Amino acid sequence: MTQIFSKEIKCAICGHPSAHDVAISMHVMGWPDMDGRHSGFERSIFALSIQRCPSCGYCAPDISKGSAKAREVIQSQAYCEQFESPDFSALANSFLCQSMISEKDGDFSSAGWASLKAAWACDDQDNNDGAKRCRLRAVEMFKRTMDSGKKFSGYFGNEDVILTDLLRRAERFEEALAVCEEGLSKNLDEQFRKFLEFEKTLIEKEDSGSANSSTVLFAGVFRKMEEKGIKKKVFTREELRMSSI
Repeated sequence: MTQIFSKEIKCAICGHPSAHDVAISMHVMGWPDMDGRHSGFERSIFALSIQRCPSCGYCAPDISKGSAKAREVIQSQAYCEQFESPDFSALANSFLCQSMISEKDGDFSSAGWASLKAAWACDDQDNNDGAKRCRLRAVEMFKRTMDSGKKFSGYFGNEDVILTDLLRRAERFEEALAVCEEGLSKNLDEQFRKFLEFEKTLIEKEDSGSANSSTVLFAGVFRKMEEKGIKKKVFTREELRMSSI
């Protein structure tokens, strides 16, 4: 069960104390979207993964920790402009500011995930243009991660799925198809191969909408339910289990 409590945190940059909601003992339920976003209750509280100092504007997952480069970045004009950008919500701006700091620190993986979370914040506000920009920045940061010989995901094949999904959602269909086909040429786990094959069908339709992994994992179950006249697409684990017997 996820627990949320308020905690006073002292900013590592300016020393100002402020209260922030913190989530502990997170229990993830359901199946994630193809880009890794959780479903269920955790989907709505991803905002708790970023903190913003109300005094100096420092944005980080934990503002009690900081670096010399972080101090340098938040004093820059680019950071200040992003912090108050009218093109994004305060939440999306916070994630994008975190991304700028992580990029300066050379942590391109964290910069990419922060940009992706900014895209999710844009999705929730129906800010389609902002979401596209954030996803393309995430792609850039993730590619820089790989170029440096590091990974941004712990599962072989999952990186191909995420990059494909981000490019597809940003309507970069040709680029998405190229990444997808390169991934399919690898000796991937069957699950990730199915994810990429599903992404390919969406790309061919120029479908830029969100996609959930359960659509692939339980495709056979959905077909059986539709044959029985059941039209809904959201099921409990018990319903899925019983329908697969």
